Amino acid sequence: MIDLIDSELEKLIPASSPYYLSLLEGARYSLLAPGKRMRPLLTLYTAEMLEEGSTERALHPACALEMVHCYSLIHDDLPCMDDDDFRRGRPTLHKVYNEGHAVLVGDYLLTHAFDILAHAPSLSAEQKISLIQTLSSASGGDGMIGGQVMDIEESKDITQLHQRKTAALFRCALAFGGIVTGASTETLDKLALFGKQFGELFQIVDDILDGDHPLGEEKAWEAMHSIEAQALKTLEELPGDTTSLRELTLLVVQQSQKCATPHS
Repeated sequence: MIDLIDSELEKLIPASSPYYLSLLEGARYSLLAPGKRMRPLLTLYTAEMLEEGSTERALHPACALEMVHCYSLIHDDLPCMDDDDFRRGRPTLHKVYNEGHAVLVGDYLLTHAFDILAHAPSLSAEQKISLIQTLSSASGGDGMIGGQVMDIEESKDITQLHQRKTAALFRCALAFGGIVTGASTETLDKLALFGKQFGELFQIVDDILDGDHPLGEEKAWEAMHSIEAQALKTLEELPGDTTSLRELTLLVVQQSQKCATPHS
């Protein structure tokens, strides 16, 4: 499934242009770098769970979501934010080009994502509008950008920070799968709950791996196992075969074993 996502991402970013080649080169450098593709995988797995054979319809929305995630990483790495020199073992974009190019590449990926949603094949106008509204909310002030502001202001409300900065795009990924398959309101609500839990779990594991425990090390491990149980229970309440979503959830938890302690 990751190969399918990577192949489509490569098609969606042109390889050449007579006017702004460096913009496209920068976008491809960051977007096509090897990654876990968690967010688009969640969209594709959810769509297939709800309606077998829906992967093709869900593919462009899934790729649009990965573009927004990539834009956020490019901007997070800038000197005015986290000031990181490396991402996934390679120099960050502003080190390969410059800060101005990195800002513009991020802006391009963000805006291009919405263009892709507007022209996504095999979806109705209503579905496209719903996808655009969902991604706008997840990536804006009430979502990822709001969470980033809370982060740079060193907010003490860790739960709300994680819900906005990290979990919002995971909730969006699950919602995308529901939207492209015409899921019921009840199912969409369950997907939103699982997306919230998955995002919380992902962030806690990420903090454990980074050695950064806002809750304290012991409480972080306790919280991880508690949220894992909640997420798996929510999956049991969803229709269809949830095996792929369950395996992805367990994979996130397994990452914590790299830093195994007596609490694990």
